[in-house]
Amino acid sequence: MLNEKTAVSGIILAGGKSARMGTDKALLKVGPCCIIERIAGVFRTLVDEILVVTDRPDKFAEYGDKTIGDIMPGHGPLGGLHAGLVRASHARVLVAACDLPFISAPLACLLIQCAADYDAVVPRYRGYPEPLCALYSKNCIKIIEQRLTRNQNKITGLYDQVRVRYIEETEMLPVEPHPERVLFNLNTPGDLKKARSWIAGC
Repeated sequence: MLNEKTAVSGIILAGGKSARMGTDKALLKVGPCCIIERIAGVFRTLVDEILVVTDRPDKFAEYGDKTIGDIMPGHGPLGGLHAGLVRASHARVLVAACDLPFISAPLACLLIQCAADYDAVVPRYRGYPEPLCALYSKNCIKIIEQRLTRNQNKITGLYDQVRVRYIEETEMLPVEPHPERVLFNLNTPGDLKKARSWIAGC
């Protein structure tokens, strides 16, 4: 764990439409808190600034220091990441989607500790990168803008153009023994039921 808050901003992406869930995922309760509150609580222990990227600031203002909208709208999470990077006070940002109820401080600390000399630090679980539970540098801004202009909206498409440090499962396990939970995102009512059963079983 880090001993003090570092020069990193926290970005929570809360702009999705939650179509498969049928209701706003960020405000669903897993345990006593809603998901976005859980994420903000973890971020508060690590960063001195939290920005919530959303087109519904009235809903989410209480969970961050500031709510911001997309600078280049209509591009999904990559557009949200872009807005967060541009408006963050610090050179690096921890980013989390608003449907990650079990995001962990130990894994976030590992991302920060591995950030030197890289533009992105990304967990890779079961062979797949987790771009919405990762750390990014402002060095990515211009490349993201170029991609958004070309309507290339897939975040992982960015990785061929920047310096990426992947955090493999073998590196995660010593600090975070349950990556299957930490990187679990809620998309459906079935996912919500699973997450709540994990809480109940603690």
